[in-house]
Amino acid sequence: MTRVADTSALYAMFSEGDRFHARAKDDLGDPDLIVIPTEVLVETIDLLAYRFGSEAGRKALDSLLGLPHVRVADRVELPAVRRIYEAARGRLSLADAFVVQTCVALGADPLAYDGDILAECKRRRP
Repeated sequence: MTRVADTSALYAMFSEGDRFHARAKDDLGDPDLIVIPTEVLVETIDLLAYRFGSEAGRKALDSLLGLPHVRVADRVELPAVRRIYEAARGRLSLADAFVVQTCVALGADPLAYDGDILAECKRRRP
């Protein structure tokens, strides 16, 4: 099973105070393939660096990219992302729309703790 990671899961992995921290450790420890949209990777590392310092961001980046079952997603079609983003009417961020479109493109499940992403991916499943 391939999963597409959202910031909610990636951030929780590196934030011990996050309510999903233990779950994220388990989820990211699962050896199934995890694909991270570039936009989500950037958002996550920037958020970690902002909240915990640039060294924490660098360590998180190295840790994620060092996992053998994690890869950065190929580009998805921006017009498809925009359609998802606009149709959501504020329920999804632009980064969330990239997660949804990557799930659609790969036939993958979301690795997210955001109910709106989970619902949108489920709704768009063939």
